[in-house]
Amino acid sequence: MSDKTTASIAFIGAGTHATQSLYPNIPQIPEFKLVAVCDMNHERADHWAPRYGAPAFYDVETMIDAVAPEGVCIVGPAEMHHAVALQVLARGIPVFVEKPPATTLAGAIELADAARASGTWGMVAFMKRFAPANAVVREFMDTDGFGALSTVGLIHGSGPYGDLTAMMYFNGIHMIDLGRYFGGDVKRVSAISYDQGPVKAVMSTWEFTSGVVGTFNMNSGHTWTDCFEQVYLSGSSCGVLIDNGRASEVMSNDGRFAKGEGLDLYGWSRRYYVSGNMSGWGSGGHYTRGYWGELSQFARAVCGLVEPTPTLEDGVEAVRLIHAMLDSIAASGQPIEL
Repeated sequence: MSDKTTASIAFIGAGTHATQSLYPNIPQIPEFKLVAVCDMNHERADHWAPRYGAPAFYDVETMIDAVAPEGVCIVGPAEMHHAVALQVLARGIPVFVEKPPATTLAGAIELADAARASGTWGMVAFMKRFAPANAVVREFMDTDGFGALSTVGLIHGSGPYGDLTAMMYFNGIHMIDLGRYFGGDVKRVSAISYDQGPVKAVMSTWEFTSGVVGTFNMNSGHTWTDCFEQVYLSGSSCGVLIDNGRASEVMSNDGRFAKGEGLDLYGWSRRYYVSGNMSGWGSGGHYTRGYWGELSQFARAVCGLVEPTPTLEDGVEAVRLIHAMLDSIAASGQPIEL
């Protein structure tokens, strides 16, 4: 492993998501040295760059020539992710690209191919992998206490979307990647939809290459002020419920935290919460949602301290799953092989 402790990283994009959810984490990551803020909107670049002690730029090539970054974060509209990532990868620089990495499957594949051709790599911002409740459950799944995985259940409710494709590309893709994070690769899907006015919904069954079975249930009939998300995983000796990436509950016969003498009890559960007793950026949700974790992973990967994950190839597989579900919907629920 490398003994490098700091990576010089440029940030392309100074819009709402970047500045509200991502930039606040940078000072909390010792390996992340911000060396540039770039945005075509001069006012935004000039506003945010000095707040984080970096120079402002308005053009990608000019920025790369001036600061020679070791890594680049790209956060903006989906079309920008693809176009700018290709530009940066062509210079042999690793990228962290917000989801979706592209607006088509061909575009996502092109990014992964471009990274390999340039001898570099990229990460996709699937931050739910880094939400602590999800990460600790993934670790638990590799123990005897969990046993063998048999089912993966994914539920997500969001605010309204105009069509099913946009709903899955811009929001559902997070849960789709989370399904692969827990269950591995998927070999076959079938899906049906509900599409009435502003309410869109997808119900899908998945068959994983391991033999595990899963369900994906997403709707846009919820609210943006309080989205809903749950994951249920069944092992050979217990079940685990993850609530919004912030709390996990393990249900088994072996989890007694007290003897319960004289009580007639039918099993036990243990519930673990990500502590809300955190100051500043933590209590604002950046840590609990995984934003800190994904940026930390990128900076440490640029340093050579960890492997980059989730990769551009993970982005390809998430987009591939979206299109398989859309193809199944168009075929009245017929199974689609991946």
